[in-house]
Amino acid sequence: MIHRRALFVLLLALLAAPMLSAGPAQASGGGHGGEKKNSGSTPYVRMRSLNVNVLRSSGARTVVTTELGIYVTDPTLLTRVDASTPRLQAAFGQVVQGYMVGLPVGAPPNADYLAQLMQKETDRIVGQRGAKLLLGTIIIN
Repeated sequence: MIHRRALFVLLLALLAAPMLSAGPAQASGGGHGGEKKNSGSTPYVRMRSLNVNVLRSSGARTVVTTELGIYVTDPTLLTRVDASTPRLQAAFGQVVQGYMVGLPVGAPPNADYLAQLMQKETDRIVGQRGAKLLLGTIIIN
């Protein structure tokens, strides 16, 4: 019995070792951030996942998760996109919510049309063309 208890304590110690060596933010699951700031070496701005709650016209509640990023080759435009990230997130949320409200339950979303709407919002918020929206996934739950 003592042997089992010693093995159990050893196993717990081994499992807890990475949490003890990590900083407080990393141990709690944070520290890495959902949104990465661009260091200037890559022309890609990764945006955090966009989760939108939608109450459809039929009364059904839906959660839509969208992953996206913005590809920019102009360095001055890249800094503008980095600075406009919160406004872009808000605009994308409104676009997705407005689109999904009118979509019938069970119908798949038109990703091309949704990307077009989001691209228009990107050009409007950034103030010029040149930032290309890249739509990764659309998950409807």
